[in-house]
Amino acid sequence: MFSSQKIKYITAIALSGMIVGTASAQKTCKNLSPCADCAVHDNNGNDLAGFVKAYRKQLGINGAKVNDISNGEWGYLLMRTANVPSVSTKWETKGDLNHSAYIRTALVMNKTKDKELATWWARECNLDNGAVVEPLPKEKNTVSMEQMRHERLMDAVSVKKITLVEYLDTFNMRDMDNMLKSHIVTKLGTIKQEDYKSVIDFYNGFLGKFSYIDDPVLTKMSFVTFLTGASGTRYMGYFNVRNSKLSGSLSAVNLEYERDRDTLVKKTFKNLDTKTVYIYGDDSFGLDKTLIKYAKNNDMKLRRRKTNVSARFNDER
Repeated sequence: MFSSQKIKYITAIALSGMIVGTASAQKTCKNLSPCADCAVHDNNGNDLAGFVKAYRKQLGINGAKVNDISNGEWGYLLMRTANVPSVSTKWETKGDLNHSAYIRTALVMNKTKDKELATWWARECNLDNGAVVEPLPKEKNTVSMEQMRHERLMDAVSVKKITLVEYLDTFNMRDMDNMLKSHIVTKLGTIKQEDYKSVIDFYNGFLGKFSYIDDPVLTKMSFVTFLTGASGTRYMGYFNVRNSKLSGSLSAVNLEYERDRDTLVKKTFKNLDTKTVYIYGDDSFGLDKTLIKYAKNNDMKLRRRKTNVSARFNDER
């Protein structure tokens, strides 16, 4: 047994280590925030104003499809990322740009039935768990679309059944951590124009297999989905339950060579949070053997679920 004096000593050492660690982390991050004016209107096309100008037409086409097909029940975001220079917050150098310490910044447009909105956000120090920030730029009205603070836009999207997020360039799931409701992310161009209805109908059916998402039982499950669109394109998705919402990704499947099967399954399963995985869909594109082999080698449990099964995932144990 430790004496109370010794416990106090150990606690002091632990707290000292935490303080040193925190100070060290802060020391390596000289500039907390991105340059707001650079993110919004840097006149180089790699900013919110340039994104709106270049992709507003695409937002209108794809967003209108999602709104019309889902009868307004789905949300739609078009998104890209930009590396924005950070800005000094120290009084002696306040406002100075640091082009060697960029901050990953999300540029976002939202399409509803009646409106088109733009917003952006970043994370302090470019950390995955950094505070979400959206500093105000000095210059106003530089974007040719109504702007809304990211908190308000996320609140508006949160009333939707699920949100489809199409992105350009690369994507990091940390950019979706501030989404308040379930979402599917996919690279722009992945879903063929004639397949939006197939995707929405399929995932409406998938969502119907949940009594509710805010259920501790579901945190022990991950999901891999398979569907074929009207164009004949095959799509594979995966979902985890994080912070009481479904967080998923969708990609097109192209199995040109036998080795592609192992690569696809390995890549997909590495993104799953749990060891219990539901395979949902009526056709797994000949991947059954590969799925079973991977699960066996990695001590995972597979459960098959076809679309005509009415049982809810919440009832599984």
